[in-house]
Amino acid sequence: MNRKIIISAGHGGNDPGAVANGYTERDLAIEFRELLVKELLLLGVKPLIDDNKNALKQTLQWLKGVLKSDKTVCIDIHWNAAIPKARGTEIIIPDKPSLFESSFAKEILDVFVSNGFTSRGVKTESQTARKRLGWMRPLAENILIEMAFLTNTLDLELYKMVKYKLAKELAVVIKKSLV
Repeated sequence: MNRKIIISAGHGGNDPGAVANGYTERDLAIEFRELLVKELLLLGVKPLIDDNKNALKQTLQWLKGVLKSDKTVCIDIHWNAAIPKARGTEIIIPDKPSLFESSFAKEILDVFVSNGFTSRGVKTESQTARKRLGWMRPLAENILIEMAFLTNTLDLELYKMVKYKLAKELAVVIKKSLV
């Protein structure tokens, strides 16, 4: 089975998401999505992407129109924010994840850890601060990546150092998961 892939940059338009250390979540999410899409295209994978002007509500509406299969993989890229000492990457999956979502989330997290990020684990949406996430609703294989902490200068510096390598390695993992 060949799965399709949709990659969204969390936040957009008038919604910048978290803001800290001179960065906005929206801009960093868009930057990384573009790096990841470039690497996927080099591997022959053509993902669908959301519009940078859309906030969550519009993106979820757009997804309803493009999703044709519950085996489509939907990845949403975000950045965490908290107290300055909080660090690390976490991957969010639905409360009742498929076997694919669970194993794919672990593979994604492993790429971050191998690039120096602290693991905050794979978590279900009810384990998040919000308890319920709109991204987990579409009929698809849903993954939300909290890249790292925008509020932590060490996480930001690490991201700047490894973002190209991280995108390249994630693209390989994503391509492998689509088969």
